[in-house]
This record gives sequence, structure tokens and C-alpha cells, in this order.
Amino acid sequence: MRKTASTVSTALLATTALTNAASAQDADQTDFSVTDEIIVRGVNIPDEKRATSEISSVLTPERLERQGDSDIAEALRRVTGLSLSEGRFIVVRGLNERYSNLTLNGSPLPSPEPLRRVAPLDLFPVSVVDTALVQKTFSPEYSGEFGGGLIELRSKALPDEGFFEVSVSGEIDTATTASDGLTYDGGGRDWTGFDDGTRDIPQPLQDATLSNIGVAVRADTGVFDEATVREIGASFVNSELRVIQEQSTPVNHGVTFSGGQRFDLDSGPSLGFVANLGYSRDWLTKEGQQGNASLGPNGTAIQGSQIFDFTSTTETILLNGLLSGGVEWDNHEVGVTGLILRKTQKEARERVGTESLTFGGFDPIVISNLEWFENQVWTTQAYSEHVFPALNDLSISLRGSYSEAFRDAPYETEYLYVQDQNVIETQTLRSAIGLGSGASSAGFDTRFSRVDDQSFGGGIDIELPLVIADRDITLKAGYSYLDNERDYALLSYGFRNETGLPDTDPLFFQRLDFLLSDQNIGETGGFEFVQFPDEFQPSAYRGELQVHGAYFGIDAQLTDFIRAAVGVRYETGEQLVDNFNIAGISELVPNTGAERCEGSDILAESCIDEDYFLPAVTLTWNPLDNVQVRGGFSQTITRPQFQELGAAFFTDTDRDIQIFGNPFLENTEANNFDARIEYYFGRDQFITLGGFYKDLTNPIEESLVASGDNVNVTYINAPSAEIYGLEFEYEQRFEAASIFDFDFLDTKDLVVSANYTWSQSDVSADGTVIAPNNSNVLSPDERPGESFFVDGRSLQGQSDHIANVQIGYEDFEARSRAFILLNWSSERIRQVGLITGGSQVPDTVERLPVTVDFVYSRSFEKWGGDWDMQAKVGNILNDRYEATVDGAEATSVPIDVYDLGTTVSLSLKRRF
Repeated sequence: MRKTASTVSTALLATTALTNAASAQDADQTDFSVTDEIIVRGVNIPDEKRATSEISSVLTPERLERQGDSDIAEALRRVTGLSLSEGRFIVVRGLNERYSNLTLNGSPLPSPEPLRRVAPLDLFPVSVVDTALVQKTFSPEYSGEFGGGLIELRSKALPDEGFFEVSVSGEIDTATTASDGLTYDGGGRDWTGFDDGTRDIPQPLQDATLSNIGVAVRADTGVFDEATVREIGASFVNSELRVIQEQSTPVNHGVTFSGGQRFDLDSGPSLGFVANLGYSRDWLTKEGQQGNASLGPNGTAIQGSQIFDFTSTTETILLNGLLSGGVEWDNHEVGVTGLILRKTQKEARERVGTESLTFGGFDPIVISNLEWFENQVWTTQAYSEHVFPALNDLSISLRGSYSEAFRDAPYETEYLYVQDQNVIETQTLRSAIGLGSGASSAGFDTRFSRVDDQSFGGGIDIELPLVIADRDITLKAGYSYLDNERDYALLSYGFRNETGLPDTDPLFFQRLDFLLSDQNIGETGGFEFVQFPDEFQPSAYRGELQVHGAYFGIDAQLTDFIRAAVGVRYETGEQLVDNFNIAGISELVPNTGAERCEGSDILAESCIDEDYFLPAVTLTWNPLDNVQVRGGFSQTITRPQFQELGAAFFTDTDRDIQIFGNPFLENTEANNFDARIEYYFGRDQFITLGGFYKDLTNPIEESLVASGDNVNVTYINAPSAEIYGLEFEYEQRFEAASIFDFDFLDTKDLVVSANYTWSQSDVSADGTVIAPNNSNVLSPDERPGESFFVDGRSLQGQSDHIANVQIGYEDFEARSRAFILLNWSSERIRQVGLITGGSQVPDTVERLPVTVDFVYSRSFEKWGGDWDMQAKVGNILNDRYEATVDGAEATSVPIDVYDLGTTVSLSLKRRF
């Protein structure tokens, strides 16, 4: 009974089906001397396509099984117009994840990602998702934050009958498995994805600090006394969390348990539940090059200011659990869903190369990173749906959810070993501790950071189907509420050469855990424990977002073959971000621009309080049998994400860059135009062609900013942008025996599926751009747009071409299928370039790998039970990922280049 807000009422669908059936029956019994003609249209159009007025795509369980993807992120990249960013976020029609909305069963989800308000989709294994809807045109029942589109995940509902399944899987990776990778000891329970206390903030540090925003922080800006320095410095875990080791990487593996039961009671109601529990442990080793690009001495040539050969190994532990239960009776349904998704990553990384920015004259340099990230999302949702036949099939849907997410990154450690050609004549490397300038050393850094994100949401949707002047009309109205809060804090600690040991002292040539052993810290030791303070670089923020939305709409059959959906959403949103200084105490960093939003009890540097009326109009026309033509217009918005407004610094470990927010960002507003023609010439067979155009005001993008010799990343509102494109999709199946004369093909259907998206975008620099001031990130730096980027460049993340092809067969008699799948996205801007002194460092361009996969699955009976087997070979071409800065005269600087490897996986499921 459960439905989405984008569908017309159940009653209307039933009426339409009965009308078509009756028309067909009447046609068979008609006296052919009568000139009346009955026309039946749309019998091949899938229910989901016919029931919604909007342009959408649906990933059904059958399609998910065909593709063989392990998580929803991988599955969605095969949908028309969609591509992946960083392997876990979806780019819809060239607009990255900030422009799209993600819901689970209609309710919002928080995010554990520091840089995003949208939860990463690789957290969602296919096993906990029933279907995935991608809606590309806005309808007022959804949130106004709909610039790119909506991704609605639907969890498993009540089963039709009882079941229990156990699935095991294994995978080898030619770039990782059984090869030498990197790791470190860590804690004794790391394999579970839960730390055993090894990474807890040391108790002496907690005793000397205040606890605020979930992370221990200093309560003063002075220097710890000698006794405290020694006690704190010696309390940090040493060898287990500071020494990288080599390992032979194991085989990836996982296990999933699924079950459910349904009870049909004699008294009428039916009740049941679905449960899922999964665990997996994977390793991924990357080997390649990383670097930064800068302008050469002549101000025009591009050169690599930092070029490193790097090796990293990431161990990923995934845990997920789902429990959904409900009851159905007559025309009513009530249910509750609980979902927990947990992803832990343990990474060891080494970079070897040259460093010219911090230690000019050192060559080579070795940078080691040891990291542990715990990401978790859990949500509890309740819903009820009711249809009242006595009130003309009035339907009322209620929903509510409470969700929490966190990201805990303790003991995130980076240390450097270098060779000083001016002091050391041998090839021996020494620790860089004590070689940096200022109060702190750049040779060692241990960071503790945490994100806590929680959201509460609720809503009501009402639909009333009517018949007026022999036309079906559905009236829609509803209300929704969202309350989202986020806390973020980052603390950074290190050591400095307090006693002035000479650079050639043998102490510096020891392994790091020996170098920072207890006897070398404080008092008579050579190193002093320090915290890295900067009053103009806040390290914590608190964000709040409250959104109220109400809508009204009409879905009307204007003629026999023309349908219109017209509606408007009124949405008011108040978003605040309050930054804290490095001490973390509950005091605002001084800023004359601070303001208090009406009704708020906090003083905030960023305060966005806006109201919007957001209209949406869609027309659907059936000019011929099984042909639909759609056209639509809507207005939507995109709000800045919390991290984009927060001035706190954050290290993006995926790209090894420093990022800080822009408190002066504004909402993005978009005008959206869409059109598509669809022809369905058989069951699950169709061809579609569509076009879209979006006009954006104040689009938000990442931008490089220079600060002395350093280059960091922040966010800006470009004055305006536009994006437009065409989408093509085709799917058809053939009886194989009608094409090839082979007996073994008699029971097989050949299936061909393809989609292609062409798009272009243009960002205008004609206007003023406000960025944070490098000397004080809470002060505005207002400049013309052309001082930040080149006028007319493409939107960040937009590819000109995206293509998918799936070719294979399905054998319903033998219960088997085999497919070859191709996915390709053309190059796109990963990082907007930098303009400085009238010269330009070009954009960083990423080239995603062209992936060709082969998937074979088969169901069979053996050993007294039903079994499902799936084999998959991924990235058959062994293509690699490349991100480079390309200058004149074929100059290319590798920013991030690495091999991915080919994967071979096998899974086996036993059904009971």
C-alpha cells in the first residue's frame, strides 16, 4: 500500500486501470456498423511511469540484480544522466550532490561526512534497499532543495511470505589482494570496526581541557606548564598508532543475513517484519602520484610545486542492520523502520617526493599518514497511510523520523622525515620535528575531529481524487518540517624542539616511536607538547537548520490524452552557523558582521533566513498509443551545506588539501525547464529522448585561494551559471532463437540497454564574488568574479558526455542471466583553478576510468534447498583514475593518479 508523494492516489490508478479494461472489453463487443471508436493508449507504459507526472528513473530489484553492484552508489551511476563523485556521491545532470536531495522512505537523513549534508550512498548496501527512485523534475511535495533532483531510497517492505537467506561473498583485486600493502597495529578490535579504547583522547589531556562539542578542547590560550607538558605528551599512544608496517593484503569478504515473516490473521489484519544484518571487510591499495601545481617563475608556465609517489592501503569495515515491521488492515497501513549503517576506514599512507613550500632545500621528503574514521548513520522512522472510501477515497499519509550521524576521527596522525642537503651529507632521513618555523613544528601533527549530525523530520500528505465534468482530478496538499543540527570540532597537537637540539643530533634519526618516547618529552627531554592555536582560524562550529514547507497541487486529466500537474510550495528556512575559536570555549570569534536570526537564541556569523514560493508545472500528453510527451517548469533552491558556511579548517584526506568554509555564502536559486518523449513498444522495452535547461543564480562551488606560499580551498557563490543537455535512453529484448539458430538459445531473451547524456555548462564571472579573507576567515574579501575564475568555464563536476551500455541475456527457464556493462563519463573539473597576480593556474581536470564489467548469476536447487550464485569481473580494462593540471606546451602536473585494478568476486546465497 505504501506509495510515494509523486504518485497519484491509489484510487485514481484503480479507476484508470478499470477504465482501460472496460474500454477494451467494449471494443471487442462493438457492432461494427456503429461509427464510434474506442481508443486505448498506454498499455505498455509501466505503472510507475504512468502514475507520476514527473521525469524519473527507477532502479527495481530486478535491475539491481542484473547489474550486480554491491552498493547503491555504484548502482545509480548507471542511471541516465548520473555519475559518481569520489565513489560515493551522485552527480545529477552535471550538478553535484549539494544540488540534490536524498531521502529514505520519504524522510531526510543526516550525514556523517564533514564536507557534506548529504549522506554518502556507498553506505547503503543493495541488500537493504528495495527500489531507488531518481526524480529529475521538481514536484511541490518534496523539499525545495531540488536543484539537480531527488534520490529516494525505499527499504524492504512487509514480505509476501516468510523467508530466510544467508549470503557469503569473496573478492580479489589485482591491485591489492596478496600484494604488499600498508597498515599499522591499532587496537585489538579493529577488525570489528569499533575501537577498543586505544584511540581514546588521553586522560591527562582530558583533565587539562574542557569538553565541548564532543571533543576535548583547551580552556585557555596559555602554554601548559612543564609537568603538564610531560604528562600529556607521554600519555599519547606511541608505537601502535605511529608506526606504518607492510602487510600481505587479505581477500575481501562479507556475509549477510536476511529474513522476514508475514502473519495473516483470521480477524483481517496482516502484520509482519523484515530484518537484515550485514558485515564486510575490504582492502584497497592505491599506488600512483599526487602533487600540487603552481605558476612558474615567468608567471605563465605550470610546474609541480609538490610531486609525490604515494602508496596507500585502506581497510574498510561495513556493518549494517535493518528492522522493519508493520500492520495492514482494510485500507490502512502502519509501520516502523529502524536502520543503522556503519563504515569504518583504517588507512596507512606514505608519500615520497619533494617539498618546496615548507622546507625549501630538503630533498627527498617522506610524509606518513595513519588514519581511523568511524562513520555511522542510524534512523528510526514511523509512517501510517490511510484511505477512506466513504470520503471519496481520501488518502492521508503521515511520517516522522529521528536520525543521528557521526564521524569520529581520533589520532589522525601525520609526520615527516626529510633530508637536509645543507646539514646532512649522507642519504639518511631525519625527523622534521623542530625544523618548522614559529611556535609549532610542521614535522608532526596529531588531530582529533568529530562531526555529530542529527535531524528530526515529519510530514503529512493528503490526496483527494474527484471526478469533475467527467474528468479525473486529484487535489494534493501537505506540510513538512525539518530540524537539522550539526556540531564539528577539530583539535591539532604536535611537538617542538624546545631545548634547541642541533639538527645533527642522533635523536632526530630514530624511528618516530623511539624519538617521541617518554624520556624525550618535557623537563629534561628535548620536545615540548604543544597545541596549534590560531585565533583567526576557528576549529569548531555549530550549525542549525529549520525548514517549514507547505504545498498545494492539482493533478488533472484535462482531455482524454492530456494531463497536467500544477502546484506551488511555500518554504521558509532559517540556517545559522556559529564558529568557535581554537580553545573551543563557547564564545564567538569576534566578528562585526555577526547577527541574530529572528527567533534564534544564538549569535551567528552566518545567518540565512529566506522564504520562497516555488511553483511547478508539468504537462503529460499521450499523442499515440504507448507514447508519452512530458514538459515542465519549476523553481528550486539549494542551501549552502554547514561545512561550506563554517569557518573551521578541515583536512580532506581523500585529496590531502586544507579546506575552510565561507560564512558569506548565499542560497542558490534555479529555474528549471524539462521535456521528454517516451515510447514504450513492449514490456520493459522503450526509447526516450529528453532535454533540460537550468538557469542558476549564485551557484556554489569550490575555489582555490592563495595565502602566502600556501594554497587552500574554500567555497564561493559564482554570480550565475547555466547548464543544458540532452538525454537518450533505450532498452529492448529479443527472443534469441529468432536471431540465432542455436538450440541452447531457445529459452533465452537477449537484452540491450543503453543511455547517453550530452550536456554543456557555462559559469559567468560577470559580478562580485565574496570569499573569506586569508588573514581572518571571518572577514569578507569582495572582488570581481574574474579575479577568482575564468568567465565561461564549465561547472565543477559536469561532464560533457555520460554513457552506459548493458548487453546480455536472461533465461527464465534456467534461472540465469549474464551481462556485460560499460560505464563512461568524460573529463570534468575536479577543482577550480586559481587566478593570482593576473595569471592563472588552470583547473584540475579529472578523468574517470572507463569501466567494463561482466556479471553472471544463476539460481538452482541443490542439497535440499534453493541457491543463488553470482560471479562478477569488474574493471576488465584495468583503467585508472587521473586528476591533472594541464598547462601550455603539453605540460601536465599529476594531482592524483593511481591504478584501480581488476576485481573478481563470487557470492553465494542460500534461501530457506
